[in-house]
Amino acid sequence: MATVDTPKSPEPGNDIPKATHSEGASATGVFDLRRWLEKAKAIGQLKEVEGADPKFELGCITDLNAKRSGPPLLFKNFKGYKEGFRVQTGSMMNAATLGLTLGFEGALSNLEVVDKVAEILRSAESSAKDFPVEYVTTGSVMENVVTGDDVDLTIFPTPTWHELDGGPYIGTGCWQICRDPDSDWINVGTYRNQLLGKNILGNYISPGHHGNTIRQKYWDRKQPCPIVVGFGGHPLLFLIAGSDIPAGDSELTWVGAIAGHRVPVIKGPVTGLPIPADAEIVVEGYVTEGDTMMEGPLGEYTGYYAGGKTAEPVIRVKALYYRNDPILVGAPPSRPPFDYSYQLSVMRSAIVKESLRKAGVPAVKGVWESQAGCGGMWAVTSIVQQYAGHASQAAAIAFNCQAGAKMARYSIVVDDDIDPTNMNDVIWALSTRSDPTVDIDILRQCWSNPLDPMITDEDKEKHRLWNSRAIINACKPYDRLHTFAPVAEASPALTKATKEKWAHLFK
Repeated sequence: MATVDTPKSPEPGNDIPKATHSEGASATGVFDLRRWLEKAKAIGQLKEVEGADPKFELGCITDLNAKRSGPPLLFKNFKGYKEGFRVQTGSMMNAATLGLTLGFEGALSNLEVVDKVAEILRSAESSAKDFPVEYVTTGSVMENVVTGDDVDLTIFPTPTWHELDGGPYIGTGCWQICRDPDSDWINVGTYRNQLLGKNILGNYISPGHHGNTIRQKYWDRKQPCPIVVGFGGHPLLFLIAGSDIPAGDSELTWVGAIAGHRVPVIKGPVTGLPIPADAEIVVEGYVTEGDTMMEGPLGEYTGYYAGGKTAEPVIRVKALYYRNDPILVGAPPSRPPFDYSYQLSVMRSAIVKESLRKAGVPAVKGVWESQAGCGGMWAVTSIVQQYAGHASQAAAIAFNCQAGAKMARYSIVVDDDIDPTNMNDVIWALSTRSDPTVDIDILRQCWSNPLDPMITDEDKEKHRLWNSRAIINACKPYDRLHTFAPVAEASPALTKATKEKWAHLFK
């Protein structure tokens, strides 16, 4: 492990116009996790758990809750930790809590949720420029300030989520903020952080992510990369930080656009980076090239320990800020469905559908990135066929657009009478409308990453981080659309009339 001298306070934030600073502290509460939890409780979407052991037990409870698409869980009263310190998991595992975060409600199907989210994201993209962050002088996150050698992250009840994990991971439902040194772009991403010491955090970022690209730019300049990491806050920030927002766009402005309110932030005293004023727990620090420690393993979102234990960059924490009675937010990955697999599937489905629209692919009725496919390895797109080759076009773009490309495996396209979220429908279409000899195509050397369990250790060492993927056309043959065998089921009109007449049978 290399040791480095870290600059005390670079000045990347000095270009912030003084006029953007408010006179007082943030008091809106719009981005307050505790207010969100109160609303979740009011709709029957919060359960409190007392006395769970942060080592394995808390993670197992979280995982069992995810398997039933349950409500958020708020854990408290940990043996050996200060009274009042809490951990929250399962923020958005169903449509009710995702809707609470994004501002919609109602009994919606998965496809209806995807369409609603796509609409929200489309609006946010067009209006994000109107919601720059609002600099304030202080906020609730500054209720406790610890700096230098006094920083001790072990005061928080940090879970070891799975039995084979390499240690406690404080950063799972987290967000990491950095600034592109070539511009004013503030990027926010979600990457994992293992607790490696009282003031040392692992900083694993898979290749291709914006955070890794920005980090490397500092290293190319022989400079440490300034970092802010938040370990608890409003779910909207975590949701957008983990989504595929275009490079050059700040996730903080998208969060503001969705909420209809500029995000209040404090200029970080150490790094100059923006710190969300209503966050629960935040650290500032630096990542220096060559300063590494052994990190991992962590049971990941593919459902495997494919990443192993490797030397990874670390964050040297210089300052810690946290609220009184802080809430650490966790979102552990595991065999799907897991803590954040529902939100991952919905967000990626919505962004892929938007990507198809932007690419000019017509008549796309639905997109679903299956939770069982880890939110990206199994994509199903339904279309109303318009021309010969339409199905292959849609399938190819669905898993080669930015949002759908990483570690994709199967891209299946079906007709619009197939619900892409219903595996019975999809398997039926695959079984009866596709011919393996003509309807499956293979692409090779596509974008994957070290968490892919199919990539061997030898290939990882040689940076051969690619995979193959299949396009499967499970639509009726285009030249037989009007002559294909009729489907054996009641017509929509008869089905509707029967349900209405015999409603008592189908409640």
